[in-house]
Amino acid sequence: MLWAKRLLGLFLLLFTPVLLLRTLTPIYDFSQGRPFAGEHWYNPFSAETLTWSRANFHIHSRTWGGITNGYQMPSEIRRVYDSLGYAWIGISDYQRINPESPIPVYEHGWSIGKVHQLCFWATSVLWWDYPLWQTLSAKQHVLRLLRPTTPFLVVAHPQFRPYQTYTGSELAQLGGYDAVEVLNRYGDSVAEWDSALSSGHFASIIASDNAHDVHNPHQVMSRWTEVNLPPGAPLESLQVALLAGRTVGYKNRTPYPIRLGAYPLFTEIALIGDTMVEVRLSQVVDSLRLIGQGGQVRAVAYQTDHLMYRIKRDDTYLRAEAYTREVEVYSSPLVRGAPVRRGIPPIHWGLTVLSSLGWGSLTLLIGYLGLRLFRARRDKQVRDKSPVPPPE
Repeated sequence: MLWAKRLLGLFLLLFTPVLLLRTLTPIYDFSQGRPFAGEHWYNPFSAETLTWSRANFHIHSRTWGGITNGYQMPSEIRRVYDSLGYAWIGISDYQRINPESPIPVYEHGWSIGKVHQLCFWATSVLWWDYPLWQTLSAKQHVLRLLRPTTPFLVVAHPQFRPYQTYTGSELAQLGGYDAVEVLNRYGDSVAEWDSALSSGHFASIIASDNAHDVHNPHQVMSRWTEVNLPPGAPLESLQVALLAGRTVGYKNRTPYPIRLGAYPLFTEIALIGDTMVEVRLSQVVDSLRLIGQGGQVRAVAYQTDHLMYRIKRDDTYLRAEAYTREVEVYSSPLVRGAPVRRGIPPIHWGLTVLSSLGWGSLTLLIGYLGLRLFRARRDKQVRDKSPVPPPE
């Protein structure tokens, strides 16, 4: 069965670059996260009057010859979202900064496990990725390589049915990211977000359609972000607002887009002397909650447009949630102390050397076996054509 040997050899040769990526991946020394701490609180929504503008930063256009499953061109995408009253849109094509996107953003990642990141205002496109499985250190290495290229780095869709691209435990250890795409049409990741916040990593919320066909009403306005900015603000102000965490995520519970003004907006999220939190909405909601450390409910009120809560000593962060029949609303968190984001953890050089030696040896072995098997057919043909010595 020479053809089977050659096919196996070809597979092993193609698999060799995957192993080589592992060989070149450092092992990071992750530390245990610590909850937010401090006497005072950080409130991203400190303005007396909250003004909101609707945004979606995760949309795919028709590019790469259509293989990425985007259906419309940027002009049509802009027309559809403009008609729905969006102030900000980002066309986040895979591995490409679309020059026609109002906000420069692209979706990094080409692994089969959908481990992706959204890179805002990126200066270049990074092609390094791991096509198959990704360890915690592999995910950290991608974030490390992306970090210098983008001022606002978002972990995309930790829940992406049927995949789990980032677990809560991983987000509680990884560093170098600014926000989490908590709400996405392919899966919502509230529990994973709470794990990141509980570990003391300030990650604001992003909510996105992840639309590939803007003519499909079920894909448009299924999730969106409200930014605490007036709609006509400059792009520089948007970048500042995103980094400060002045965002609220919305999930549409209906199958169709909702018109502006038909859903509740936060009119006030205020701290009163670092001892009280006051939340007010533009309309009565079915329930209004405050969520804290470990994703626990710290306060709840029903059929109301406001809530007041006295901060307790064990509160490390607080974020608001509101529910109606039409929408779910999630605010970015208020945190105790400073809005700290973990940096890139140091490399564990001892484990990195051992890992590189192990993966490097395996890469050489697999490459050698693949080459031998792939050449088996030709070697046999050479032996068959060798002249037979005459009998003596």
